[in-house]
Amino acid sequence: MISDRTIDRRHEGFTLIEIMVVCAIIGIIITISVPAIYRVLHPESMTKAVKDIIELCEDARSRAVLENTTVTMVLHTAEKRLELVAGATPRTSVPDRLESLSVSGEEWRMPESPAPASGKAFSSVKLSDRIMIEGIRLHLRDFTDDEVVSVNFYPNGTSDEFSLFLVNDQNEARQIYLEVVTGTADYEVDRLKFR
Repeated sequence: MISDRTIDRRHEGFTLIEIMVVCAIIGIIITISVPAIYRVLHPESMTKAVKDIIELCEDARSRAVLENTTVTMVLHTAEKRLELVAGATPRTSVPDRLESLSVSGEEWRMPESPAPASGKAFSSVKLSDRIMIEGIRLHLRDFTDDEVVSVNFYPNGTSDEFSLFLVNDQNEARQIYLEVVTGTADYEVDRLKFR
């Protein structure tokens, strides 16, 4: 009977190898899931900052073209805030438009909407505290030390030459730049390809 008891005791619980295998599996699962969890818990990432700035530039360009006015993107470096401000360029007056009458001889187009008030911000973006402005270039000149930098988007779809260099606390760097001819914003990830 004594030998039966010893056999039963050996099969109770887990062996050291079984526990080590379970710990290894748990470690692999945690290692795989950490980047995904980090992205969920830290939405103020470089990707969000780049996306917000590009959307702001697209909004500025489209407003400039659609409203036939200069739209200015103002960058407040100390506050890490960008805002869109309507420019002072006058809109095309009604007499300057081509005449377009309907079959009955009446003007068929909708009346023009009034231009936004000059100097009033109508859209803005605030960068995270984790994002730092490393450099600002406007018309091929360095404006990094300036407190306020203004970039214009024109009614013909063009813009000022502009580059913004961002770095985050993990040393990820991005260059956001405007194509002068088209006024569209794009970004570069590789520091060696920064313009």
